[in-house]
Amino acid sequence: MTHPAVRLLLPVALGVSLCLGSARAQEPAPQPATGPEQVTVGVYVSDVMRVDLKAHSYEVNFYVWFRWRNRELSPHQTIEFVNTTDLWGLSVTPDTEEPIELPSGELYQVLRVQGLFSRKLPLYSYPFDRQTLVVDFEDTVNLTDVLVHVPDAVPVKLDPELTLPGYEIGEPALTVGPHRYPTSFGDTRFPTPGSFSRVRLEIPITRPFAAYALKLLLPVLCVVLTASLMFLLPPGRVDALVGIGITALLTVVALQITTNEELPDVAYLIFMDKVYIGAYVYIIAGLGQVVRATQLMEKDGKEQALRLQRRGLIALTGLFLAAVLALTVQAMIAG
Repeated sequence: MTHPAVRLLLPVALGVSLCLGSARAQEPAPQPATGPEQVTVGVYVSDVMRVDLKAHSYEVNFYVWFRWRNRELSPHQTIEFVNTTDLWGLSVTPDTEEPIELPSGELYQVLRVQGLFSRKLPLYSYPFDRQTLVVDFEDTVNLTDVLVHVPDAVPVKLDPELTLPGYEIGEPALTVGPHRYPTSFGDTRFPTPGSFSRVRLEIPITRPFAAYALKLLLPVLCVVLTASLMFLLPPGRVDALVGIGITALLTVVALQITTNEELPDVAYLIFMDKVYIGAYVYIIAGLGQVVRATQLMEKDGKEQALRLQRRGLIALTGLFLAAVLALTVQAMIAG
């Protein structure tokens, strides 16, 4: 039998239980987390095979990894490499057929990428220019309100044995940001173009100063110094003086043609063009001095002609060397 006190308390307990249940039913259900899915991304650069200045292209071999939680997304499958030169030559190989689930609950996938990429390389200061090899890739399916990339704790690393002949490689960088196209590509579902999460890999490279100064500047300086013999030989030997000047002029032209064969056609003067122009001015001015010295020798005698040659040697050679030095410093600062 039930105790009378218990029978009295049962209705009260039942009422309290119903009230609490009703209160719980009125409480709002917990909402899922809002905001875009954050996909962690990182890059390991294993090799830079070649840099083709004439084609503004470079070949890079690297690994890129992704970590994410939303199983409805496949960020390793929805990315596109934006600045590839040859799509048929681009190789993208996943490390595993399906993403791996990590102990943290994240999904993980690695892609090995090898391809030819392109970026217009500025050559104003060639050969003392500093270039940046860029690889851009972005998610082309999900807008930034659905998916954004975030750099890993150590976002990018270079292979310790990575070398690039003719260049010195600097510290790479990995940046992430939204990229908005100025068009919706005709998709009427999006009257206002959305933005996509873009990842940029940057690899800075420079040329060794001493090596390229010897390879490109030394031949020009040798030609100019040879041309300076026009100011040292007797002014009466016109044929020999003019021959020295013409030979030096043709040599500078040949040097410039050889240099430009390795470079693309640009609508501006590069550093070496300015040096060659300085050499042209020096040699042509020297030929002018030869003509003037010959005229003075016929009118006023040999002493006046020799004095003109000495002044021409000091003035023109000094101006040329000062101009080359100023241009070199400017090129190194501008990069």
